[in-house]
Amino acid sequence: MTASFRHRELRYGSPEFLAASDWARQLPSPRIPALLGSMARDPALIRVLVTVWRLPVVDLQVGETAADAWFRYYLGPGRRWRPAQAVLELPAAEERYLTGRPKQALRTNLRHARDLGVISAQASYEPWSEAASSILHARHGDNAPEQKMDRPGPDQQMAYYVARDAHGNPLAFAGAALFGQFGVLFSLVSRPDRQPSASWARYQLHTCLVLDLGRSGVRHLLVGSAIRQSPGNQYFQHLLGYQARNLRVEVVADAAIDPAAPEATAYRPVTTAW
Repeated sequence: MTASFRHRELRYGSPEFLAASDWARQLPSPRIPALLGSMARDPALIRVLVTVWRLPVVDLQVGETAADAWFRYYLGPGRRWRPAQAVLELPAAEERYLTGRPKQALRTNLRHARDLGVISAQASYEPWSEAASSILHARHGDNAPEQKMDRPGPDQQMAYYVARDAHGNPLAFAGAALFGQFGVLFSLVSRPDRQPSASWARYQLHTCLVLDLGRSGVRHLLVGSAIRQSPGNQYFQHLLGYQARNLRVEVVADAAIDPAAPEATAYRPVTTAW
């Protein structure tokens, strides 16, 4: 059974990926009993699970202070193994990220953004928060939800980004929580009433964030489950270069992390605008 899947990776849009997504979206909690029950009803799901199990593994290490500050919110209490997560390997150079046939659609979308005068840049918390409030109000009116990430605490390290049109009006905002060698993208939202500028702005803003973090030494960007996302988000992630990977996370004492190691490198923004 495993031989036919040995060299078939769970790629976005593949039959295995679509089957895994259909199964994951329907799987309720608690997941272990539901998993066993679904396999009993449909033994073909075993082949899907084999494909997920054989995904490449990304090992991550996070200190206790950083984990307590926010990462446990993303990972969940006691969970150290996360299957089929959307992971982007960050480049250290723009050419590495944008070169090649798979990035043709992304390059086209970035050109549309530039032609419309869209500018994306790293921002401090205050202007980012103002832009986020404006965009969320445009999306939801008076029922706009509050951002889960308030002003960062002393043990939280964040990177904030805003895309604006040629007149300086905010079109999209994004934010990432940083844990040394990797980051977690916790928001990437555009306003619905400024089309098509806002659509192209999402691609430019994400690219700005990716290049900024990659040049500063961050190696991986995490988003969440690759197979539980909506089809639209999965297509967006595919165009941006995300891959389905299994995560193996180790929470260690802060003293166990070498200050000179890449995992402990402090984020320093190196990009002003894109």
